[in-house]
Amino acid sequence: MFAHVVWGWMAHLADLPNPGPSTPPGAEQILGLVGNVKWAAGIALLVGFFMGLVVWAGGRWVDHHRAGKVGLVMMLCAVGGALLYGIGWTVINGFAGTPK
Repeated sequence: MFAHVVWGWMAHLADLPNPGPSTPPGAEQILGLVGNVKWAAGIALLVGFFMGLVVWAGGRWVDHHRAGKVGLVMMLCAVGGALLYGIGWTVINGFAGTPK
């Protein structure tokens, strides 16, 4: 009895239409927000690198080695973040399996 009901239900599913994908409402605002966040992240990486450069140079200028190390770490973090920022799209598409 149960198999008969399931088989009838599955046969009914085969008759359903398969609609194509459509853009959800509000997608333009979401894409605009993502673009703004991406732009702000790029600016933050640049500011972080140059502020690290200033801290590193200032620490070396006044012979404060800890400040020099902090500046170097800031620059390295900015460079690492820029690498992730640059390859992030490729990595996400690689995992998702979607072509460009």
